[in-house]
Amino acid sequence: MEQKIEQYKPLIKKLVIRISNKEYDLIKTNGQNGRVNIEDLKRVIDDYGCTIVSLPDKAFSIAEAYDITSENRIDIYLPLWTKEEGRSDLTLSLSCYNDNGVPKIEINDIRVL
Repeated sequence: MEQKIEQYKPLIKKLVIRISNKEYDLIKTNGQNGRVNIEDLKRVIDDYGCTIVSLPDKAFSIAEAYDITSENRIDIYLPLWTKEEGRSDLTLSLSCYNDNGVPKIEINDIRVL
């Protein structure tokens, strides 16, 4: 079954809000940091030096999504927005999948492009 980005939008928006609120412990507790060390996530965002804000709806039309059918997941590359810049050079890489019918997301990477 081909997965769609739509079902993950609420989770992604909530994750970005947690990032913007610097709720890194909650991200880690929920297992959403995935392959990323939570201290590295914090460091990259702090080093970037701008204030992460909630995603506008247009963020999802800009996002790149790849259906990884063999692993029953979608990988998404999503630009983040900041108070100072609007669309920033920071990109969040996510894996989205279903775990027994429950949508889940994990961070694979965050980087400046």
